Amino acid sequence: MYPDSKHVHQLRLSSVTRGWGVRGEPTRHLTGRRFAQQLWLLVLVVWSLPVWADETFERVSVVDPYLELRTGPGRGYPITTIAERGESVEILRRRTDWFKVRTMRGKEGWVVREQMERTLTEAGVKTTFRDVLVEDYLRRRVEFGFSYGQFESDPILTAHVGYRLHDNFLVELALSQVPGDFSSTSLFYVSIVSQPYPDSDWSPFFSLGYGKFNNKPKATLVSAIETNADLANAGLGVRYYLTRRFVARFEFKQHVALIDFNRTDSFKEWSVGISAFF
Repeated sequence: MYPDSKHVHQLRLSSVTRGWGVRGEPTRHLTGRRFAQQLWLLVLVVWSLPVWADETFERVSVVDPYLELRTGPGRGYPITTIAERGESVEILRRRTDWFKVRTMRGKEGWVVREQMERTLTEAGVKTTFRDVLVEDYLRRRVEFGFSYGQFESDPILTAHVGYRLHDNFLVELALSQVPGDFSSTSLFYVSIVSQPYPDSDWSPFFSLGYGKFNNKPKATLVSAIETNADLANAGLGVRYYLTRRFVARFEFKQHVALIDFNRTDSFKEWSVGISAFF
């Protein structure tokens, strides 16, 4: 990046070829505005999903001669009752490899995963359960992490915090800093993150975000101008579950800064990071 006449006051900000409407009016700002409207429409759709609907429990049928229901999640707890073959039970909750169930007679107890995997679903197929590693991740709602990467040719450091609305949807707030040679850039945005396969060890995801862009030139530059603009971005990446509390993430993002009515600038970001959830 060189401090020539076009770039002396901003980090990689350049003029963009413009399109014009039928009345001779610039159309770039309308495109950015439509993008923002569509993004927030998506947010409203996600929030309208039945995430907070009345809780229903999965029901399975006993195939073994009986299921042993214990008073607690462990073999050291006594057996208080059984569910016989052909009887249905509801799965209330899970703790590691133990499941709390309720029989149709209203009796509750804990059953080991080994026995639960020999039951049948309501569709008549064998019951399977996610590994504890992924189950723990999905049960925890709050996530916090950092990532490091490249913003065009400059380094970028990002801190983010997220809240899981649903197994497949996460709302994320991010703050990024880009220390350039001639200016520094800050990004602040909120994103909707979608994970179509949350129970996979390698879980792909994509995101849409909207926020603010700030580019501040170094004080040593003459006639430098600070730039503030709206920011929109789209991302694609993959998560890998490391432990019960940590997830690695690899991501590509395309950022678009809506500078003014006559101008937008785009930036590519590659990053790798780690998140902790609790």
